[in-house]
Amino acid sequence: SCIKTAIENHPDIIAAASKIDSQRASIGGSAAGGKPQLKAGAAYTRNDSTSAEDGSGSYNTSMSVEQSVYDWGKRDLKIAAARINTDAATSDYLYTKDNIIAGVRSAYYSLNKSVRQVRVAQTRYENYEKRLSWAKSYYEVGTKPKIEVTKAETDLANSKLALVKAKSEAEQNRAQLASAIGLPMMEINDISDVLSYEEWKVPIEEAVKRASANRPDLAAKRKKVEYAMTSLALEKKGLSPDLSASAGYNVYGNAPFDDNGWNAKLSFNIPLYDGGLTKSRVQGAEADLVTAKAQMQSTSNQVMLDVRKAWQALAQSKEALQASLEAEKQAKETYELAAGRYEVGVGSSLEISDAVESYASAQANKILSLYDCKQKRLDLEKAMGGLEE
Repeated sequence: SCIKTAIENHPDIIAAASKIDSQRASIGGSAAGGKPQLKAGAAYTRNDSTSAEDGSGSYNTSMSVEQSVYDWGKRDLKIAAARINTDAATSDYLYTKDNIIAGVRSAYYSLNKSVRQVRVAQTRYENYEKRLSWAKSYYEVGTKPKIEVTKAETDLANSKLALVKAKSEAEQNRAQLASAIGLPMMEINDISDVLSYEEWKVPIEEAVKRASANRPDLAAKRKKVEYAMTSLALEKKGLSPDLSASAGYNVYGNAPFDDNGWNAKLSFNIPLYDGGLTKSRVQGAEADLVTAKAQMQSTSNQVMLDVRKAWQALAQSKEALQASLEAEKQAKETYELAAGRYEVGVGSSLEISDAVESYASAQANKILSLYDCKQKRLDLEKAMGGLEE
């Protein structure tokens, strides 16, 4: 399907997925400080002096291991922050995915609309062709004046121009759908018509509840608050002590393996004063937390507004659709009556022209109403979050 192809190929979702991988890798980086650090080295030093006939050299080979024993929770907070960032990246991915799905569906509906409009324009053109044929036959037998033929030819030419424009719009919408999928040069051929009306209701309270639980952009803001809280806790530990241990083994001397020895060390470091650095960082983290909470509340307010507006718009579009269906039915009956009258020579050119235009307009309005219902439902689904593939 178009949506599946978009999810597999759209560059935005590929970038969002890669960001998750990047953030997930940072979890391992944060945890690495709590694992043993193994180091090895080798060196050769040669000294020359004027007081010695021959220069002297020395060898040194070493291997050591270091282990952080306890850092008063700082490492755990770093790991927690990395996990929160990974969760936030996942929410961003879902937000991007929702936008791509909505973009594809919207472009698909637009193409459906334009394809139907081509059919309406084609029907209008064919109706004017029949009208011209009738006008010519009546003119030839002397029951209609020449102006009837001229008027019919003018209307036919105008309807042909409208048909050309409708076909051009359809081709543009094919290109738009390909772009929404993420493959701008993709050929879009036959597509299924999905503009048929389907009854779909969701109470406003349920819509708001689902949006609060499912909107990925709101979930991302919540994760930003969690991250800010974790960062604040981490900054408050800026003057916390560290306990670490290390051990090593050296081989050294004027020749390889002349001498050797080992060493071990247990270190306990207590920062006493850092010039106010920790205090400044804590103040900055507190401000970041206030900002994150305000942004989360702002996003929450926007989500509620999106749902309410989309819900009201969908309800209105349903009413408009019912009116357009009734108008099309009446316009079709009027056209059939006018066409029948003109065919037998009792109708006027004005009557048949008005009937053709009214019928074409009613058909176009029905298509727009169907499209509007689909689009407004999509808007509400997107406002609630978690669009299905």
